[in-house]
Amino acid sequence: MLRPVNMSRVVVAGSKDVISPVVEKLHELRLLHIVNYNGNQPGFEIGKSIGKSKEYSEDLIKLRSITRYLDLKNKAPDKTFPESQILSEMDNLLNNVGADVIATYERITAIEAEVKSKQDTIRSLNPLAVLPLPLESYHGYDSLATFVGTVTSPVDADVARVSPAHEIYTGSAKNATQVAVFVPAEKASEVSAVLSEHGFSETSVPKLEGNVASAIAAQESSIKSLEAEKAPLLKKLADIKKQNEDLMLATDEYLSMQTQKTEAPLRFAVTENAFVIDGYVPSDQFSRLKSELESTTGGKLEVSLIADKEAEELVEKGEDIPSQMDNPGVVKPYELITRLFAIPEYKEFDPSLLIFVFFPIMFGMILGDVGYGIMILLILLGLKKKFRTPGWQQLINVVMIGGVWAVIFGIFYGEIFGPLGLWNYAIGMLSHHEMAALQEAGLFFGEGVFGSLGRLGPLGVFPLYRLATNAVLLLIGVSLFIGVVHCSVGSICGIKTELNYGEKKHAYFERLPVMLFQVFFSVALLGLVMGQSILTYLGIIVVVLSVVMLVMGPEGPMGLAHVPSYISNLISYLRLLAIGLASVGLAYAANQLAFYVIMPMLSGGAHNSAEFSTLAIIVGIVILVAVHFINLLLGILSPFMHPLRLHYVEMFTKFYSAHGGGVEYSPFGHVRRFLKA
Repeated sequence: MLRPVNMSRVVVAGSKDVISPVVEKLHELRLLHIVNYNGNQPGFEIGKSIGKSKEYSEDLIKLRSITRYLDLKNKAPDKTFPESQILSEMDNLLNNVGADVIATYERITAIEAEVKSKQDTIRSLNPLAVLPLPLESYHGYDSLATFVGTVTSPVDADVARVSPAHEIYTGSAKNATQVAVFVPAEKASEVSAVLSEHGFSETSVPKLEGNVASAIAAQESSIKSLEAEKAPLLKKLADIKKQNEDLMLATDEYLSMQTQKTEAPLRFAVTENAFVIDGYVPSDQFSRLKSELESTTGGKLEVSLIADKEAEELVEKGEDIPSQMDNPGVVKPYELITRLFAIPEYKEFDPSLLIFVFFPIMFGMILGDVGYGIMILLILLGLKKKFRTPGWQQLINVVMIGGVWAVIFGIFYGEIFGPLGLWNYAIGMLSHHEMAALQEAGLFFGEGVFGSLGRLGPLGVFPLYRLATNAVLLLIGVSLFIGVVHCSVGSICGIKTELNYGEKKHAYFERLPVMLFQVFFSVALLGLVMGQSILTYLGIIVVVLSVVMLVMGPEGPMGLAHVPSYISNLISYLRLLAIGLASVGLAYAANQLAFYVIMPMLSGGAHNSAEFSTLAIIVGIVILVAVHFINLLLGILSPFMHPLRLHYVEMFTKFYSAHGGGVEYSPFGHVRRFLKA
């Protein structure tokens, strides 16, 4: 689980006359991760496509243009189709249905362009409404120059000065002065210069006739007619999409598979009579691959393993060994978090199992509320039915497991939509009256385990009131302890990874000192807090030793520059406490605001819940629900993002993706989703 699946380098060589059945069988098996031939071997060329490659590619392009017009999105399949049905309906789908879709879409596009043009025309006409001229007055002159637009100051006198023969019409609208100036054509340049001095901004005048109001009305009427024509066309496209969506996705899958198979030889090395395929296969599947291929070709093909030494030489030359993550079903969703960062390299550890162990605990520790946890589970159960694609399903499963841990920690904290509020009614601790009396006397510190936390909970274990001082101190220690364990596991994986790459100096004088420093720095700190000098001295001695080891490491004295980051890494885990306190504080504030501020205030200062008015109760509940809803949204986002950050920054940097990330195992073939096997 912590390591990618063992891979073997294989070579498949055979006669060219069996290339088609070999491709078909490889596609069916989905075992061989093909290494593309780069054409650098003498005597071998890059292969050519086979079969109906060109036809399949053209049909796929045509289909995807149709699906683009329909705005078809990838989704979980509602039904599956046999290939025979695809073949029988594909011609009608691509030609008749496709032509109908394209024609309808193009008409919709033309309508939208025409509507936009008319809207632009209306915008151009609106400023002209203040001028007493019909629209035909602005066009069609040979001897006159026309200037229509807005100015910032009166222009009459200056225009008259440069052109005694002129006509000027003005009107005011929207804090601007609209003018229409008519002058002899030979005076155009002089008048233009004068107008520019008055801030002239030209207005485009549409070439229409009649008064402005009727022209605008005609344009608006035309827009309504176009929109009326567009509505049934949109419905038509929606109906076509609804009727053919699954068939189109199945056809896309079929054509993609056929294109993949017919273009596969482009990845092979070929001679006049033979072909060679290089690739990787999971070691435990080699025998199956060999027997299946040899039985398919009747012995006209050879499948052989490459010796480990030769495979290592290929890796040294830059070839990547693909990585296949191997995790049990419950851990699978956390591969999503791993992939968001990088695919593990072949010699690295796959951190998915570690994320599965730590991530939900961190999520639950931050949120820690029975009410919020149950609400998250209910919401995600609904989303799980709606979003059925693999990526969404993995993300939802990750958060759902975190929600379960939020309920577990909520029981430990005694929180149901905030600290102690509903807990006391559900578990039977202090009554509301007793709590209120203690609060008024300033004596209520919450209920929990230690010291000023108050009374012990059921079984003498919980609840732990997070807002009490001793609880905060306890959770600080727990957060740092989780940080030490989390970082140490990352460092141990880093040591092992460096040894896998043969980097002993990096392992023992770079990775190991980090772990020693963080662990024994915490030991020294614990000794100071507990007053145990032996722990303090032991911690200081090992911390100094780790610093000396860093100086002896690959970076030499420059390695000391990283020491502050080792401390900040541990301090960063205090976010497990701090974000949680922010969440519980907001929940507490919501409850206090609703029950102890809003309801009493709107009830004329009443303090007994029996005296609260109906209006006060309604307003208080609305505010209570609104604040808790906001806190719930934050309670999904924050407990997800901050543990994610702790894994990526504090843990992964100690062992993961140090060499740039790996290549995911991608076997030649296709997982059928819309096509029946």
